[in-house]
Amino acid sequence: MSDAWQAEVLWAGENMFVGSDDSGHSVVYDSSDKNQKGIGPMRALLTSLGACSGMDVVAILKKRRQKLTSLRVGLRGERPEYGYPKPWTSIEVKFFITGDGLNRSTVDTAVKESMEKFCSVAATLRPGVKISYTHEIVG
Repeated sequence: MSDAWQAEVLWAGENMFVGSDDSGHSVVYDSSDKNQKGIGPMRALLTSLGACSGMDVVAILKKRRQKLTSLRVGLRGERPEYGYPKPWTSIEVKFFITGDGLNRSTVDTAVKESMEKFCSVAATLRPGVKISYTHEIVG
């Protein structure tokens, strides 16, 4: 049995769209260069990768009784300068992790498992996109 969800995108004028899922959550997309009122679709894909992998890392560290106090995921993607379409060709992901008494080996494993085993967004982007990742325990 598959895990099927539904979503829709509604044009809101100019280059703006509102995407909604079947749970009633929404996000504003806008590709305008001026007066942008939302995130661009390709940047939204980057943030989706950060959110997906971040959620995994939080869950794994919690399960392993690590005291996480903050997590920031930085993302940097590269696309062709010319031609169409312009898909992401490579994405760098960096986790900035803060916590009380974090075990470095446990954090290493959590990040690796997220990026290589659990994150569905990363799995969707591979093998066409080269995804690299690092992490830093801050403080």
